Amino acid sequence: MTDKPLHIGLLWHSFLNENLGVGALSVANANLIGAAVEKAGRRPVFHLTGARGAFDYSHEIAFENHYENVGYKALANPFSNLHRTFRRCDIVFDIGGGDSFSDIYAARRYWLIIASKIAAKLAGPALVLSPQTIGPYYSAPARSAAVGVMNMTDQIFARDEPSFKILKDLGQGHRSSLTTDVAFALPFQAAPDKEGRDLANGPIKVGINVSALMYRRDLATGDRIKLTVDYPVLIDRILERLSSDPRVELHLVPHVLAAATPYEDDYAVSEVLKERYPDAKLPARFSGPSEAKSYIANLDLFAGSRMHATIAALSSGTAVVPLGYSRKFSGLFGSLGYDWNSDLTSDDDETVYARFEAALNDVPAIRSEAVAANAEAQRRLKAYTTFLDQKIAERVAADA
Repeated sequence: MTDKPLHIGLLWHSFLNENLGVGALSVANANLIGAAVEKAGRRPVFHLTGARGAFDYSHEIAFENHYENVGYKALANPFSNLHRTFRRCDIVFDIGGGDSFSDIYAARRYWLIIASKIAAKLAGPALVLSPQTIGPYYSAPARSAAVGVMNMTDQIFARDEPSFKILKDLGQGHRSSLTTDVAFALPFQAAPDKEGRDLANGPIKVGINVSALMYRRDLATGDRIKLTVDYPVLIDRILERLSSDPRVELHLVPHVLAAATPYEDDYAVSEVLKERYPDAKLPARFSGPSEAKSYIANLDLFAGSRMHATIAALSSGTAVVPLGYSRKFSGLFGSLGYDWNSDLTSDDDETVYARFEAALNDVPAIRSEAVAANAEAQRRLKAYTTFLDQKIAERVAADA
């Protein structure tokens, strides 16, 4: 490897974000791309651009990296640091925050996503859409804008089969590939004693991730999420069940640590629940996504509504019951042949609780299914890593 840098743009990635799911995507994708750049004989320099938060876990990215905020003001000024960053990049990989290339959330967020993609491409570098959820698109303008942006890309990666179908339906099949979420490659420390535990009889470590976004629907505004369950009642029922079971060691596992935003802060909700269930274990705020994944890897059964918390479980060999609130959950886990997802936008409380109870009663079997699904995810991820090796090698050769 030479010391000559290859400047890589990572659009809608962040190491300054309270959502550890965004962090998991950012760290894992930087590692995968960095490995391809080093294999091609260059030194990777990453330029992350996204929404600036207050929670810094840049220490988990192993390569030189810089950060620039994306906002309407910066996009409107062609002389801003954001535009200078785009012009400096040899290639830009855009992950769309995982699921934000859709109008499921607030309109202002969606149109910022669209504008940033256009700005990145107009600056000159190749634009690749890294593995993410594509759609859904509820309005005709949103769909039309998405197609216009897709036409500007070199390649698009869908992380699940429903997203891949949308790409083909929108006429993008020739530039699209099916893979899985890059967070399946996020590093973690395995639990040394996990293999020796008696999962059938206990004691077993059970983790619950409570999403503040779902628990505090009274404070959330601007999204299209409509639940068919009473989420607080359902969560309390699950926690009551676990706290009364002598074979269970209960853990509350926050995955969004947004102290300044009450309706997003999983930790604040978990603190309230800890008061109600004092025997539950609540870890200190994680310092980054890999630390969170390592904690989840030490559990035997996990359930939660933050998707990357559930991916952390599945990709570390932990039995998991995702409590999903959008198509991204069913699409991703269904694509891997893992059928323990609960859809909180169509299932009722009894159905979700019964599924969790069934998992709790057969943890060894569910763990075996999780291990098999992770193996399939690792196989699918090779489509993306193979592309990275080829694309980076071509870029380096053109620069020789």
